[in-house]
Amino acid sequence: MTYKIVIPSYNRFSTILGRTLKFLLSHNIDMNKVYIFAHPSSYDEYKIIEDKIKGVKVIESKGGIMNSRNYITEYFEEGTKIVSIDDDIEDLIDLRKDKPLENLHEFIEESFNMCNGLWGVSALTNKFFATMHDKYGLRSIVATFCGYVLDKSIKLTLDLMEDHQRTILYYLNNKSILKRGWVGIKTKYWKLEGGLQTDLDREKRLQLQNFCSNELATSYPHLVFQRKRKSGLLDIRFKRNIK
Repeated sequence: MTYKIVIPSYNRFSTILGRTLKFLLSHNIDMNKVYIFAHPSSYDEYKIIEDKIKGVKVIESKGGIMNSRNYITEYFEEGTKIVSIDDDIEDLIDLRKDKPLENLHEFIEESFNMCNGLWGVSALTNKFFATMHDKYGLRSIVATFCGYVLDKSIKLTLDLMEDHQRTILYYLNNKSILKRGWVGIKTKYWKLEGGLQTDLDREKRLQLQNFCSNELATSYPHLVFQRKRKSGLLDIRFKRNIK
């Protein structure tokens, strides 16, 4: 099976080398499958990676999360199998065995064979929050690590919570959605410098997330509801019993 691995990245040259690319190399992933979509201001620095790791392609992308992810959609052909990975992943953990996933390539191929739309894993490595099995239906699929069959009709319009929007749009396009809850992502959310949200301080991020949350809640009231944290941040949750 042919699939492409895409890594949107901004201002994390050392991180992507020491984490995500190291992770992929440890699983003997064919580096010819790997495309790094670098923010325009970081492109020249990232271009060096092509000399460091043969096969990797560095593409000058667009600024911002939404623009970057939409550019990836434009770049590849309809129906391309895309594995999207953030630039700061350390590992994937098999929560049933409490150890790293044994074979990433086989896991990716199996996931695409099981799903014609969008699939993902647990956002955390905490078993308490994991479903511990494969489950279909409208569920949270985090963009940190996910796979999807590219549908060019889907355009993202949000600068945050765009992974929630993508899940909704795939669902509305009658594509299958698969959550592989027994696999968790090992990473440090929001704790590393750089990233596609470098220009957002805490207050700006809260305002932007709440705006995006309200947009989703207003547009899709039959599919989602909001939950407010003590910090004032408005999360989005998918309604239960929606297949």
